[in-house]
Amino acid sequence: MHNAMEICNIKMDTKPTIHRRLASQKTILFINPMKLSTRTLLGLFIFSLGATAHSEQFSALVFSDAYDRYHHRNVPAVRETFEFLAKKNFFKLTWVERDLEFAKETYANYDVIVFVSANPCELNDRKRKEFMEYVTNGGGVMGVHAASATAKEAKRWLWWEELMGRVFVSHPPKKAGIMSVQDPEFPATMHLPPKWLWTDEWYTFHTPVPESLNVVLTVEEESYRPEEKHRMGDPHPIAWHHNPKGGRVFYTAIGHIAESYYDEAFRQHLFGGMLWATGWGK
Repeated sequence: MHNAMEICNIKMDTKPTIHRRLASQKTILFINPMKLSTRTLLGLFIFSLGATAHSEQFSALVFSDAYDRYHHRNVPAVRETFEFLAKKNFFKLTWVERDLEFAKETYANYDVIVFVSANPCELNDRKRKEFMEYVTNGGGVMGVHAASATAKEAKRWLWWEELMGRVFVSHPPKKAGIMSVQDPEFPATMHLPPKWLWTDEWYTFHTPVPESLNVVLTVEEESYRPEEKHRMGDPHPIAWHHNPKGGRVFYTAIGHIAESYYDEAFRQHLFGGMLWATGWGK
């Protein structure tokens, strides 16, 4: 599941043909050494080392929905955040913000596909099948905030909801609350303190929470005291990962407020989640 290979032909005075293939993490040179001088061979070796050093860690497709009713104002901040993360952590980023743009992509080209308050429910049957095959072949998926809010979608997709793990039910007004790290070894939480004070829309989900979800963050409901209709009880999961249908899925419910995307801890939370989804640390 890597990007399409780049192939180029290099003509020397001796007219050998050299094919250079760049994958996401390695460079392979196919040469005929009998036709090259020692100096040329040395130069090509140094060139290949430089190319390897500059190869991306992984490739990511990020979809943030510019037409989402409640979160479209976040799109510029989300884009700036993922462009920053791509430069800082050296991964290849492809950005889309419309359903039609997302539908034109070839999903097998990516190591992880990220949905920031977006979802693939608008895909037609052919593209849904392609996306399902991407997941069952071991593809990585990360959902952020309203990626789980699909119960009222005109083209609701139950398969997607199973992939996310839980479906959004309700939330109280934005309030400060205290989150607790449940897995300090997980890449999306290993940088966080045991308790994390954060302001957001605290999503509730259908209960009971299945044991197949590996919860890495919870929120203490008493820290923001929601009305009874917005309570889940203890534990109240906020972020989790699981391996459904052959894929690797990480979901985090925080991320409603645009300014959150400039927070260093939140940015690292997002990067850790997508890195895990690529298969890192297997």
